[in-house]
Amino acid sequence: MQGDPSIAEEPGHLALQPAKGLPIPPAPPAPPRWAAPVFCVMGAALVPWTLWLAATLPTRHTSHHYAAAWSGFDIALAGSLIGTGLGMFRRATWTQSVAAAAATLLVCDAWFDVLLAAPGDEQLTSVASAALVELPLAAACAVVARRSEQMSDRARSYVSLARKLHFRRARGPRAPHAR
Repeated sequence: MQGDPSIAEEPGHLALQPAKGLPIPPAPPAPPRWAAPVFCVMGAALVPWTLWLAATLPTRHTSHHYAAAWSGFDIALAGSLIGTGLGMFRRATWTQSVAAAAATLLVCDAWFDVLLAAPGDEQLTSVASAALVELPLAAACAVVARRSEQMSDRARSYVSLARKLHFRRARGPRAPHAR
């Protein structure tokens, strides 16, 4: 691999440069031009909305579907954790997405458990659960997501290299350059 101009090595990363005469795989499509501004505007619009809600929502609210809401949330959390584990077993490219979703759900779970717990033993249990289980597991999921991203990048580099080597072999040996 050394001396090959189509391969540039950086610390911890293998970057491939296009080889002369070989087709370059298409880059992933760029998002539409309108998408980034729309997300930024929607995020900015949430700020006054959140301030208005904080000022106007009642301090106490009873819900008839409280158990269903939490059960559904926990089903989604369980699914994302199982998906993360299965993705890790299979070394699947989608593991990053599922692990990031699991980390997000775990942080949300800790947040709402602590804030919605009744004072006393329930709140103490919620804080302990958040500190000892949910937040460390969220951090572990974030690490899995990051490492999965790095593994996907490396795998893409190897696939690209394999394609280049296959195309070179398919074309036969190169004729020496005349000088």
